[in-house]
Amino acid sequence: MKKISATFLLLLFCGVSFSQITFNIIKKDVKCNHKEYGDVEVVVTSTNTPYTFLWSTSDTTSFLHDINEGVYSVVIRDGSGDSTTVVIEVKLIVCEMAPEFVFTPNADLINDSWTIQNSEYFSDACFLVYNRLGQKVFEKKGLYELWDGKDLFGVPLPVASYYYVIYHNQSDEGTIIKGCVSIIK
Repeated sequence: MKKISATFLLLLFCGVSFSQITFNIIKKDVKCNHKEYGDVEVVVTSTNTPYTFLWSTSDTTSFLHDINEGVYSVVIRDGSGDSTTVVIEVKLIVCEMAPEFVFTPNADLINDSWTIQNSEYFSDACFLVYNRLGQKVFEKKGLYELWDGKDLFGVPLPVASYYYVIYHNQSDEGTIIKGCVSIIK
């Protein structure tokens, strides 16, 4: 059994040709529900010019801009005819909502509402806020609208800490964000 493995390794190494092309990859993944698309660039550091590029997308430049997530390959060929193939995966970075910890609903036009970064990407979310006694003081289903620190009846809430539960999707309560937000004046 060992002899077969050694023969196999010998055949594997005999069939591989090593290219003299050296390069670096610069990659930017797709961000936050396609808020920004991805980029890939191959920077060749070898000196045997000129270089040609052929991407799996049929592009012939050293870069791809504004691309979606997926697997891309590029064949790099140098001036002497040597070539190498590079496979690059561009991923989708899933964005998360990021609630602020504090806001000041005192009508000074500075930080008067509770903001939640990236909430605009979750159109089917559910936002719940409770006081220290467990009473619901705010609820919003669907696309988030800024909370102004008033309870369900429109009465301004006192300075205190409140506890939130946010569901990314109303029908999937498995994706939860929990935390504390404070109203200060």
